[in-house]
Order: sequence, then structure tokens, then C-alpha cells
Amino acid sequence: MSNVLQKRLLKKNVTKEWLFDNGFRFNKLFSDENIEVYTYRFPVYKYENFTILECELRIISGSDNVIIDVYDYGTINKYAPFYYQEYGNYGKMLEKIWAKINKVIKALGIEEGEASDGSKNKKDKRRCNYTNKRK
Repeated sequence: MSNVLQKRLLKKNVTKEWLFDNGFRFNKLFSDENIEVYTYRFPVYKYENFTILECELRIISGSDNVIIDVYDYGTINKYAPFYYQEYGNYGKMLEKIWAKINKVIKALGIEEGEASDGSKNKKDKRRCNYTNKRK
């Protein structure tokens, strides 16, 4: 099981044609006059044949990054246990969710990249602040 906040997904050479051919749609909610955002939603968890949770893959036009979000079905409410996995007892459910996400990611040719949390820059800044200390 992986933490979504530490995961970075990449898709090289994304074109509008590829987006539309693979089921992505233009998203007015995230887009503005300068940025075009395309999203792809698919079910990741069902209960008694009813979709409960769905995943959204989001790509900004001109970018290689792919963003993952999991929502309650048909809403813009994010599913909190997906983001805060260390709290609660959701292990089996999250394994099923990640299995479906990984299956779709693989089918779309999206690859995992290195996580970029900016921690290296924070350490460098901290070191820089200590060198300027008054004596």
C-alpha cells in the first residue's frame, strides 16, 4: 500500500488526442483561461453493486505530472482515509482501491517517478539560516 502524498506519477508526451482517446475530459472546475485541466474518473470501490468511491486522474495540459484523487461517488468530497492512511483500520479497503488504481495506471502507460516533497530544499534553507546566526 502506498501513500498518495508521497507518490508521483508521470506520463510523457501527453497530447489532447491521447487524452480524448483514453477517456479524459476537459474539466471546467480546475481550468481557467491560462490552464487546461483534463480528468478521468473511474470506480475504485463498490458495495453491493453500487459505486461508493471513484478515482480521478488529473493532467494539466503541457505537464507530465498526473495527480490522483479519490472522491465519494458523484461528488467533489475527497475520501479522507485515502490521504491519512495511518489513522483508522482501512488497510483491506485501501489495498483494493490501490489495486484498481494501479491497474488503470498501467493500462494508460503512466509511470511512477520519484516523490518530490521539497524536503531537501527545507534542509538547505535551515542550514543556511544557522550559518547567519549572531555570535
